[in-house]
Order: sequence, then C-alpha cells, then structure tokens
Amino acid sequence: MNVAMLGEQYYQRVGEVASIVFEDREYYNTELRDSSGRLERALRGLGIGEGDVVAVTMSNCPQVFESFNAIFAMGGVALPILFVLTAPEMRFILEDSETVAVITDAIIAPKILEAVEGLERVRHVIVVGGEDGERTLSYERLLSENPAALDVVDRDGDEVAMLMYTSGTTGKPKGVMLTHENLITSAESAYRANEVKEPQIGLMCLPLAHIYGVGAMNAANFNEFPEGKAVMMRWYDPEECLRLIERHRVNFFPAVPTMYSLILNHPNVDKYDTSSLKDCIAGAAPLPLELRRAFMEKFGCTMRQLYGLTESTGMGACLRPSMEWRDGSTGKAYDNMELAIFDEEGNKLGPGEIGEVVIRGPQVMKGYLKRPEETAEALRDGWLHTGDIGYLDRDGYLYITDRKKDIIIKGGENIMPTQIEEVLYQHPAVAEAAVIGVPDPDYGEDIVACVALKPGVEATPEEILSFSAERLPSFKRPREVRIMQALPKSSIGKILKRELRTQL
Repeated sequence: MNVAMLGEQYYQRVGEVASIVFEDREYYNTELRDSSGRLERALRGLGIGEGDVVAVTMSNCPQVFESFNAIFAMGGVALPILFVLTAPEMRFILEDSETVAVITDAIIAPKILEAVEGLERVRHVIVVGGEDGERTLSYERLLSENPAALDVVDRDGDEVAMLMYTSGTTGKPKGVMLTHENLITSAESAYRANEVKEPQIGLMCLPLAHIYGVGAMNAANFNEFPEGKAVMMRWYDPEECLRLIERHRVNFFPAVPTMYSLILNHPNVDKYDTSSLKDCIAGAAPLPLELRRAFMEKFGCTMRQLYGLTESTGMGACLRPSMEWRDGSTGKAYDNMELAIFDEEGNKLGPGEIGEVVIRGPQVMKGYLKRPEETAEALRDGWLHTGDIGYLDRDGYLYITDRKKDIIIKGGENIMPTQIEEVLYQHPAVAEAAVIGVPDPDYGEDIVACVALKPGVEATPEEILSFSAERLPSFKRPREVRIMQALPKSSIGKILKRELRTQL
C-alpha cells in the first residue's frame, strides 16, 4: 500500500490527460508523473531514504504535487508547511519533526535558510526556480540529471506518509501522523461523497499545506472522466477566482466560508460569467446560513457543507448532493466512518443530546508525533475525541454547535457563539462575524461581537446591537459590538478567535 499508487491508478484509468491548469498552462498527468520520478531518484541520490521526513513549503504550484508524489513513492514522510509562517515557527516544526531536507521556492528560500541555521539534521534545501549555492540545490538541475521512471515502494498501511502540524491554538503545534491508509481511504471517501456524475472542472485555491487542500488533491486521483481537471491558483484572490471560473468553465469549487464571502461581496462580481458553477463545498469553518443562501441565489449553484479535522485526515461528515439540506447540519458520516456524541464521562448520548463529537474509522490519525500523553488523551477506546461540541439527529445528521474551548459560560449558562453569529450574519451590513467571551466580574464571562462590514456599507455598533437584541434572548445578547476593518484569519481564511481574545 502506498498513496503514490493513486496517481498510477489514475493514469491507468484515464490515460494521458491534462490534469492541472496552472497560470493558464496545462500540465499533463504523464508530465507530473515523470517529474515525480526524476525527483524521487534525486532524493535517493542525496542519501534520503524510507522513513525520512522531507518538508515542502511553497505557494500552490505543480511542483507541490511532484514533491509529495516523489516523497510518498520512495517511502519517505511528506511534511507540508504553510509558507506564510515565520522563520521561528518553521524552525520549531523542522526541528520537532527531525526533517532532513526542505523543498521550497526562490521566494521562500531566504526564510527557510534562516529557519534551518544551525539545524544539522537538515542536510539539503532544494529550491524551485533557484540555483545551486553554498546551502541550496536547484530543483530543476536535480530533475534534469535523473531518469523519469517512478519507482513506488510498497508500504504497510499504518506506516506514516505525512506529518501535518496543527495550528497550535493551545500551545506549540503538534505533528499529526497520517498513514498511507489514512490518506487513501479519506481520498476515496471524499470522492465518493461528491457523487460525481460528470467531468469536474475544479477550482483549487485551497493551500496544499492544509488538510483540506491535501484531501482535495488526493481525491482528484479517483476521477473517472478524462475531461476532469483542477484549475490551480498560486494563492487565493477573489477576482482571480471569478476570472478562472469564467475562463475555464469551473463547475466544482471547494473553499472556506470566508473565500465565498469575499467573492460574493467583490465589487466586480457582476463583470464575470459564472454560470458554469454548479457544486460548491464549504469546509474548515462553520458556514453561516445567510452566506449560503445569498451565494446560492447569486450564482445559481448548490452549496454543501462538510466537517473534518486534521486528526481525521479532514474527514468527519459531509452533505452529499443526494441528501436533503437541513439548516445547521454538516450532513452524515463519510463512508467507513462512525460518528457519536459522548458526555463528559464517555457515555454515548442519544439523538438531540449535546456533547463532544467523537469519530472512529480508518481515516483517524496514528497519533501525535512524540506526544504519547496527548495522543492517549485524543484517542480513547478507538475513538478520536475532537473537542467539538454538537449533536446527532434521529437520522444521523451532525450539527456542530461550537468548539469546546469557544463556549461562553455566562452566569453558569453555556452559550454557543455560533448561534449569535448566525443572527449577526443576517444584518445586511455584516460580512464577517465572530463572537467571543471576555472576563466579567459579575457573570464570569460576557459576550463581545466582532464584525467586519461589507464594502461600501455602513452601520454603527448601536444599530447592530439593536438588530441582535430583537432576535436573541437577553442572556445571549452581546454586551458590545466592535467593528473592525477585517477579522484576523489563518492562511486558509479561518477566523482566529484566539487572536481576537488577545486583542480584546
């Protein structure tokens, strides 16, 4: 078993096809396969072997595909790192993971060289678009000097194929160990859940250093239509999304809610023909109902929601095209997965009862790298404890009400911020909303709402407070509304409540 075989099977199924469009150039699957083979041979020639960790950090480009595939094929461990991290943040990940080589690009290389200074284990920095130097090797030169044959070694399903570091909301980031079985089963589950009945022209603006982007990349290898392809963006830009949808007749679009909001509210949205758009998937953050309604109305497409986390290889629950929409639900469990709700004592709860969401299945991680205690805390009796709060209805639909750490306890009452955020999104001026708890001497915690307004639209905090007061019970009403130019976000566009707490 080796996740690199997915690309081989894709080639056998559809033959030589243009599988990626990047900056208006088509890349054929055979071209990507040959480059992966050349890179695999080059890595072996540098003394990198099975089980060695090789980091990949650059903006989206075909070379990311080639790098992952080469590392998987040779039995190494791929380590995606978001290129926007600081040098100290990268250094921690590289040292903790015991990385032996880094593949990057010419723009990020100076930061990488700063990050690896003094790390003797990191023996090679390979640079796409760079030259051989005292501390760097040219990616293109390495490929030119090696044969194209891709040699995929067999691996046990429970061998680690990828390390992904969590965002570290409660301390230092943790390395999530994902196996070949994790990646293969999650990719197939994701593709089957999309119920694909025609060629998908997918827009890939998700970063390939995030589990959502990696999952979409791997799932594309199950494509059964030669005409299907991915239109890849180097990084997210809302107007470029609109241009690419028009130019390439994109019909499938996985993204995060913030990305959809920026497109919907873009001043030039009406200048582009987006009539090809059919199926949009929102993940990585809660999808506000008002955003879904407005986006579907504007673009004449469907919008589905999914739920997952890095520790479950991005899997959890998904609303399939054939399933009925239920407000607030992320759908049902993926194939080969089980979802349940546990109380604080680890007892399984019934339909409608709120507790912690737990997941079981072949998509669940092997554990956290070098963190046995935290692994034991997260993986108990075969179940992954997610830290998310929610419930299942009688038909097995999952509803996420909040993150455990985001719940506001006001006067002894547990308040779910998402319920208040849904109301704020109904205000015609609000583009983004995040609700957090702040210390209060009387109640323990009280409620503050942070919002960003739509372009060209004005509203005062008092107007938004009045709007929410008409729609919320008194104990759930925000004490204060703060209007901000933009809410802090992660590199994938997820609103960072921890930064808002720090600011407030």
